[in-house]
Amino acid sequence: MPDWKEEVRKRLAASSLRPERESEIVEELSADLQDRFVALKSQGATDREAFQSALAELDARDLGSELRGAEPAYQAPLAEAAPGSGRWIADLLQDLRYAARMLRKSPGFTIVAALTLALGIGANTAVFAIANTFLLNPLPVKNISELVAVSTTSIKKTGRSGDLQPLSFLNLKDLQERSGSFTRLSGHSSPLSVTMTVNRSPHRVELELVTANYFETLGIRPFMGRFFLRGEDVVPGAAPVVVLGYSAWEDRFGGDPNILGRTIKINDTAFTVIGVAQKGFKGVFAVFGPDMWAPSMMAAQVLPAQQQNALGDRSIPVFTGIGRLRPGVSMSGAQAEMKMDASALAQEYPDANHGQTIVLQTLKEAAFGPERQPAVMGTALLMVIVAVVLLIACSNVANLLLARASARRQELAVRMALGAGRVRLLRQLLTESVLLGLLAGTIGIFLAYACCQLLMSLRPAEYAENLFVLKMNANVYVFAFVLSILAGVIFGIIPALRSSRTSVSEALKEETRTAGRSRSRVTLANVLLAGQVAVSLVLLVIATLFLRSVAHEYDIDPGFQTKHLALFMLYPGQAGYNEVRTKQFYKDVRARTAILPGISSVTWASNLPFWGRKETGLQIEGQEPRSKSEAISSVVDTVDLNYFTTFGIPFREGRDFTQQDDDSSQAVAIINDTMAARFWPGQEAVGKRLKLPDGKDFLTVIGVVKTANYQSLGEPPQSCVYIPLRQNFSDSMILYVRTAGDPSSVLTTVQGEIHAADPDLPVDDIRTGTKVINQALWWAEIGVGMLGAFGMLALALASVGLYGIMAYSVNQRRREIGVRMALGAGQNTVRLFVLRQGMFLVLVGLVVGVFLALLAGHGLSRFLYGVSGADPVSLVGASVVLLFVAFLACYLPARSASQVDPLVALRES
Repeated sequence: MPDWKEEVRKRLAASSLRPERESEIVEELSADLQDRFVALKSQGATDREAFQSALAELDARDLGSELRGAEPAYQAPLAEAAPGSGRWIADLLQDLRYAARMLRKSPGFTIVAALTLALGIGANTAVFAIANTFLLNPLPVKNISELVAVSTTSIKKTGRSGDLQPLSFLNLKDLQERSGSFTRLSGHSSPLSVTMTVNRSPHRVELELVTANYFETLGIRPFMGRFFLRGEDVVPGAAPVVVLGYSAWEDRFGGDPNILGRTIKINDTAFTVIGVAQKGFKGVFAVFGPDMWAPSMMAAQVLPAQQQNALGDRSIPVFTGIGRLRPGVSMSGAQAEMKMDASALAQEYPDANHGQTIVLQTLKEAAFGPERQPAVMGTALLMVIVAVVLLIACSNVANLLLARASARRQELAVRMALGAGRVRLLRQLLTESVLLGLLAGTIGIFLAYACCQLLMSLRPAEYAENLFVLKMNANVYVFAFVLSILAGVIFGIIPALRSSRTSVSEALKEETRTAGRSRSRVTLANVLLAGQVAVSLVLLVIATLFLRSVAHEYDIDPGFQTKHLALFMLYPGQAGYNEVRTKQFYKDVRARTAILPGISSVTWASNLPFWGRKETGLQIEGQEPRSKSEAISSVVDTVDLNYFTTFGIPFREGRDFTQQDDDSSQAVAIINDTMAARFWPGQEAVGKRLKLPDGKDFLTVIGVVKTANYQSLGEPPQSCVYIPLRQNFSDSMILYVRTAGDPSSVLTTVQGEIHAADPDLPVDDIRTGTKVINQALWWAEIGVGMLGAFGMLALALASVGLYGIMAYSVNQRRREIGVRMALGAGQNTVRLFVLRQGMFLVLVGLVVGVFLALLAGHGLSRFLYGVSGADPVSLVGASVVLLFVAFLACYLPARSASQVDPLVALRES
């Protein structure tokens, strides 16, 4: 019988063992060699073959090298020599070096695990970048917590964001003088579309009117030049100066360093550039910002015709206030003062302010307006989903670590036998996990950046320059760093706990290791896999529900036809046209366009679809007059002949506008059936009369048409008044063209005819009706696209995990499979045996997932349109997709198992 103890002593002579442990280790390792020797002889090996094979296996483990590599556990004298924090740092550095070596020794495992985690971390980082840009840090202003938005609303309304309106300029000026709650109170308009002409080249840009202290209130510094002086905001029209946004300076002026003092034309008025705002500032709206700012005193030069008297009319709301709270003044205290000021204004100017109050919002809330709540809910939903995706990724890596732990059992057992405690092993294993998480986090940051760039590229081209820019700033990087460490702990803790409980005597006995695999480990992996399947189904169902919801939104009837519609936005008044020239331009363009081949009808209208202009102050003849603060509101659209034919809007009663409805005839109007039912219920509306705000005469209703959507897709029905262009001049109109075929085929031809009528007029905003609908649903499409992508990512990760554990199980059971096949089991029998094992896990996860999906659908039902939260199509469709992918993930290992050679399998075992 060989002297096993002597052989073990020879191989451990070079290791740094403590004397009191040497005899114990020699006993355990020699017993292990003896067991292996006996096992090999029982399989038919000779004494010499069994002896050499057992020693070869011991040499292959290179125990001395392994012990030297684990310096923190076994070089006790060195560690103990380092006192206090120095010892802790030395141990940490040793752990990191050893972890790096272990990851480097297993490149396949490291690459697969890092990429799996990187997908989850990258998805979370990308969504956090969205949340950070819009919700957590929407504006690059100074101390945003001190800033509030000041708006007005009716006392009878709720004060929600959707009910809030801007202040009139005169009311804003009064509040600036009266309020003691603010150190500064400024005002700004919404972005206004204007025509900017540079070197005789006209372009459409967005401009905001602001008071002189606007930038000072926000704490914004100029990147170049200066901001407005108080003297430039006193006399109307006296200071034609403008401040450019940083993006506009770069994109529209090529970052010209000599931009200051340059003259540009805005709506045919010469403005001088006096400054460039700081980089990253695009106004106080989180989503859409202006290209430039002009003093409020230039209102007459840039506002639409119906608002050009805004500086002198207290009933024209244009400016939203921005106030910075005084130190020690709370939001509630400022709100109470504003209510008192609103009451005083209502008493002093009852015609314009009766029934009105003032509402304050934090600027962070106001940055989104009425869309804040859907944005918060949508972002929260995305954060939950990507967190689940990350958990699936962590679960996969945990399974990989559990599988890898079996290959490292001897290493860990020997280290424990040589004196390493369980806590010491736990720390080392978690260090490896965290280092792997940080590696994945680094890759994840690049993936998140690519995802953000992809989202940026999907912005509608018509106003991409004015839309948000996703920020990958320090907040995002810190989030990714913390998440990487957290992920490392999550996926590493359970494998570390299990591995650190390794039995020394069993782990060092090869036969015990081979035959006695831990059933609990397989059970844990199975639980993790079933959970992955369940949450993957939930995510797929949620994505399918929202996808079907958006599809139903596309089926919403907006009240007008869009398939064969094209529109061209034109602003001749902003190019210096007078009324006579503008009217002639309208006639010429219409005549030129109407005779083009492929065009069915042509018309003009003042409103862009889903951007309907609303007016307040309508009067109904025979009904009690109302004050301006309680006056009737309605969408008002100035239209030309053939408008209803071009849009496909049917008449309910009455007639269309004709050539005779001009300045010399009776003033007329057409209303929608919602307005007719509201103000003349049970009566014939044709022949009734109404007056528009600031209108001189009553308009006679000559027709009633079907109600359409005017301000948003699927909106509640609202009143609309159509007035004829021939009786109501407008210096800015939209040319609408209805085509027989695809409208995109005539865009260039129509654009050429407009240029032929006037080559100096900008025609750079062209859209088809389909594009208008797409733009209205753009946010929903982006959200659904992200939901779908993350749902498919979760499915892919779960499938990879399922495939991995099945392949590992097949590899570990090769001897069992070989025995089965040697006893007569055919390939189909083995294949079904393995498939049954995998699909059982899938079915368990599917059952749990359906239950969770029903709960999730119930919670999300109020955000769905035309789809139930328990939509059977979504549940069945997602389940079928998951079952198909899961079947493939199980079938491939099953096929591999059925092709095992019994003789080879038995010999290897």
